[in-house]
Amino acid sequence: MRWTVGCLLLFLVPSVAAEPQVSAACGSLDACLQQLRVLAKQGRDFGSSMTSTQSDLLVQVRRHPGAVDALVPLLEDPDENLANIAAAGLRDAKVIDPKYFPQIVRGLDRGLGWLAPALGRIDTDEAADEAVARLLVSEDAPANQEAYAVKLSGRRAVPAIIAHAACRRACDENTHWILGAVLADMNAEARREAATGLLGIVVPTPDPLARKVLGMIDGLGEAGAALEPELVALAERRPSLQPNVDMALVGVRSSRTGAIFAKRLQEEPYVLMLRDLAEAGSAGAAAGEVVTGLLDHGDAEIRVAAARALGFIGYAPAATALVEKLDDAIDVRLSWTAAESLGRLHAASAIPALERIAASHWHTPVRVAAGTALRHIREGTVYPLRFHEKNFPLEFFAYQHITGEREVCLKYAEREQRESREQKLYARNAQAALSRLAYATTVVSFGPLEPPDSTDDDGDNRIIRLTPDNVVEHRRTVLQTPSIALRIDDGWLAGGNRGEWGGELVFIGDDGVRQTVLDRNVEDIFSFGNRYVATVGLAHLSSSAGEVVDLSRQSDGSWRAETWRVLPGAPSMSYLTPQGELLVATNGGTGFVISPDGRMREAVCKRTYDTSRVDRATRRAQEAADAAAAAADEAGRDGSQL
Repeated sequence: MRWTVGCLLLFLVPSVAAEPQVSAACGSLDACLQQLRVLAKQGRDFGSSMTSTQSDLLVQVRRHPGAVDALVPLLEDPDENLANIAAAGLRDAKVIDPKYFPQIVRGLDRGLGWLAPALGRIDTDEAADEAVARLLVSEDAPANQEAYAVKLSGRRAVPAIIAHAACRRACDENTHWILGAVLADMNAEARREAATGLLGIVVPTPDPLARKVLGMIDGLGEAGAALEPELVALAERRPSLQPNVDMALVGVRSSRTGAIFAKRLQEEPYVLMLRDLAEAGSAGAAAGEVVTGLLDHGDAEIRVAAARALGFIGYAPAATALVEKLDDAIDVRLSWTAAESLGRLHAASAIPALERIAASHWHTPVRVAAGTALRHIREGTVYPLRFHEKNFPLEFFAYQHITGEREVCLKYAEREQRESREQKLYARNAQAALSRLAYATTVVSFGPLEPPDSTDDDGDNRIIRLTPDNVVEHRRTVLQTPSIALRIDDGWLAGGNRGEWGGELVFIGDDGVRQTVLDRNVEDIFSFGNRYVATVGLAHLSSSAGEVVDLSRQSDGSWRAETWRVLPGAPSMSYLTPQGELLVATNGGTGFVISPDGRMREAVCKRTYDTSRVDRATRRAQEAADAAAAAADEAGRDGSQL
């Protein structure tokens, strides 16, 4: 497991507040300082945000000789706004004389929000030690100014990090998580220097502390590679630490990385493990044979994640198996992923198959992916990163967004075949009928073991820091009214959709029998050809996943749900057409038409609007017109009969 940190807010955040009139440039330091005083009198709080004008003025201040000497005294100015502006100026100074350390500390004690990084500009162990100490007691660590101060301190902060990691000073449940997250973000020189010290803590200490420090070693990356022999020996002496040592070996990209992943994937494969393997790159190539076998796994998510990982670890022998997935009938994401992985592998043997896919595949993004793969194979080039290198999860899960951002389709050429109110109930027009189908279900969430009060002694909102050590699963039973229900011979197939809080598909028999068939968010349910199907999935934050599942009855009367077709995104709307096909629109603006035999094609959009081009008034008018048309279509249907 790698230490992951949210984006550090280490920049001056632009504000929309009205800015004072200041000149574009100040010719002298005194003139610049006078403009700072003018800014401070504007009456707004400068402790948490700065406008671009203010930031530009501070840049000008720092260009003048003697800027630091002039800014430091302002930290103690009675005007707190002026003190905060001075703190922001010192935050980005190149160097601060150690003689100003006491004034910096007093400014921090005063609560000047921008000042912590100034500790990293002072070239002393004392300042670095202060930065680490303040990091560990700051409320929003590790994504804060104190973390930036430690990062700036570099090697100077390593002794303090080691001392706190060894719990020679006060330790709490968050100490190692915070230190590990910040250390992982520091330069390679600092991480290499920390490696030996961290291992020195592990060797003589009891397992609980040793596990936490091994977690910090995991975040060192290749800077900790020299620890491999000692880590292997440690696991041999203390088998109880083997899982933690394995993750540390993976984290430092040891020669055993592939073998460790291969063993774990054979035991219990899951998507996040494949993501972590992919992030290991060529160090994980030894797991390639096992991962290739997962291309035929029963879980569609495992299959596509395996195809994705093979490209990143560079396992060339997988080319033949990947070519077979270019025509996958169930999961179009797998076809897209196989094409890109073949490009990453520079698999020349795949050129004929990729040429065919580039010319004839039914889905545009797959054709584009095949064409791009051909170019990389022929030119011997590598794929550029879509995201920052520290955002590898977004890079890996790009297959969840293969359709990209498109114009929103307001109306498809494929018309809707309305279903009778006796057969289909929707929340928009049959709430009373659906309420009589309410069922008990369990909502699962994750949070602290015992949630503390949401406010502190002063009535302010509290920040609850969650770590792997204090997160537990919470379950509560609720009475769920379905959002959709389809009438069948002896009951109803009903679906619930609570967004990020989950959903389910339930059979509700006329005889009172109830069965939860599937734990997924349900968008709609249909009698389709000679089968029953449901469109399911969820779009939340950066993820988007959806499927059309086949619902079949077993010999004992129970229901079973199986993946029939995987969608390249969560379903946002679906309906039957007069031609007996199923249209499904997915999150992001792309529609698909599925025939009863499972063949898919892209839907034809008759009317769109591009949110970047159409003004708000026009968009609202279009939405109102569509709403009125839908209301007219639904007029006269009360949905009250079950």
